[in-house]
Amino acid sequence: MNISMAGLGLLLVLATAGCSSQQVYDSTSELRAQECNKLEPGERADCQQRARTPYPEVRAARQEAGGSTAP
Repeated sequence: MNISMAGLGLLLVLATAGCSSQQVYDSTSELRAQECNKLEPGERADCQQRARTPYPEVRAARQEAGGSTAP
């Protein structure tokens, strides 16, 4: 099973367990960062930084962009 499938499975388990958006985001942060390793070295660092951006910053950016306001 590859990392993407494992991440999807983890996401589904957490979502059905009643976890908050932040808990799901935080628990999948490392999986997202690992996916960055597939990129070229020049893109990898930026990708990993975005993957590990703290949830409050991501949520604020979504709200500014008019996106989801889910907790």
